[in-house]
Amino acid sequence: MRKLRAVLCIICLSALVPLLVFARRVLPMDTQSLVAKKYDGWSGVLRLWVFEGWPCGTGSLAPWLNQCVTRFESAHPGIYIQPQYVDEDAISDFGESGILPPDMLLFPPGLLNSPEGLVPLETPDGLRTALAHCGLWQGTAYATPVAMGGYMWVWNQALTDGIPSDWRDAGIAPAVLEPQDWRRWDAALLALGAGRRDDAAAHDEDDVSASLPGLDLGLALPDDPAPSITPAPSAESKPCRLPEDYQFSEDAWRLFINGEAPALAATQREVRRLQGLSEQGRGPDWGCSPGDAPFTDQLLLLGIVEKPEAEDRQELCREFLSTLMKDECQGSLSRVGAFSVTDAASGYPGGDPLATLEAALRADDLTTPACFDSEWKYDANLIVRKWIDGEGDSIQLWRTLRDRLVKNPNIISDQWRG
Repeated sequence: MRKLRAVLCIICLSALVPLLVFARRVLPMDTQSLVAKKYDGWSGVLRLWVFEGWPCGTGSLAPWLNQCVTRFESAHPGIYIQPQYVDEDAISDFGESGILPPDMLLFPPGLLNSPEGLVPLETPDGLRTALAHCGLWQGTAYATPVAMGGYMWVWNQALTDGIPSDWRDAGIAPAVLEPQDWRRWDAALLALGAGRRDDAAAHDEDDVSASLPGLDLGLALPDDPAPSITPAPSAESKPCRLPEDYQFSEDAWRLFINGEAPALAATQREVRRLQGLSEQGRGPDWGCSPGDAPFTDQLLLLGIVEKPEAEDRQELCREFLSTLMKDECQGSLSRVGAFSVTDAASGYPGGDPLATLEAALRADDLTTPACFDSEWKYDANLIVRKWIDGEGDSIQLWRTLRDRLVKNPNIISDQWRG
């Protein structure tokens, strides 16, 4: 009997062999050991430090980033991206703090003074020409924009018919927040009021097409694309003046939603908050339109950290950057209220106020600061202060600021501070 049981066990085990071979073919294989062998014991985890600085429409880019991480991991079995949200000091001191640095950084422009500790990058295919300079240092790219935000006007339809070409003549003042490190409202205000064509009818037509009443959000939205954008200031443009003794306000948001300010300089974050209030039957009836000149300092750039004997991992980081730049990722930025940096549409439907902002950000003359220029904000403050004090017209001062922003950050002289 014992011999019979042994024979039966052997027969059963033999029958399992084909099943094991079949299972090996159809079931997912644990590739972690193969990854570790290929990369000399490396765990297969790429560490990513993130400091956003500026808020997107929903407040954080995390849902979008996690979606892109999942897409990358699905295409690279055994490789994992580990995002960690850190403060700005962790990014600015990533190579000197004594803490093991990550493999990649996501950060806004101006946080790093130089690309020291980052590896050179090829400019990704599809990056818009107006953004190609952002991550350059002495002609070489060390960081690449992967997402962006922007600025636009919103106005209270009960207090004004739109954004005036001259605030002083109109006798009203826009509410604008105090400048912040990662949202320079002073530079944004100058761009928004840089000066428009001396053609009120043409601009009013743009304003009407861009307006979206705050309480009409439940109505069907038009299928037309975002309205055309007012051209950048030209020789025929009319300068814009601010009211005398104009000041920024920490209460700009409160003043606008309480009906005390006729207009507000806004980003995608304020627009989405206004939409939320409108859906609750609160806040003013509002419209929106782009500013006079396209500008943004709200960029998120990816850099790859230089590490000795880590070429294979750096190549994987480059592949992750390529994933972020693919249409599938860039085209889903609308889910968090941010904008594509490539030719791919961000995903906003016609009639969404952020579609109007996206159209403005796609202008060929979009102006942005350089990634490794931390001094531009101080120069912008001095330039804008001249406008507020009535010491120069908005057209010329905007050109001065544009010239300053396109200046190579490692050869900036004191001429901008004179």
